[in-house]
Amino acid sequence: MNACAVAGFVSAIASLLVPFFGLTSTIALSLSAIGFHIARMEKGRKGIALAGLIISIVSVVLACAENMVLLLHSLGKLPL
Repeated sequence: MNACAVAGFVSAIASLLVPFFGLTSTIALSLSAIGFHIARMEKGRKGIALAGLIISIVSVVLACAENMVLLLHSLGKLPL
């Protein structure tokens, strides 16, 4: 079992549940990418690493949107 792929998948799920300004999603993205690379080199199963990649990419996009909303709100451009 590929430890980086599992760690990337678990941290990707955690980044969806606990958004922390994109830090957890960035960690998840890097771990999943490393796990996918290792699985590809070893000709192993890539499913969990690919799932971690997809979830972490979605999480990065959501974190960027969250940061934009917070920035616009702090500048007074977004009435909330």
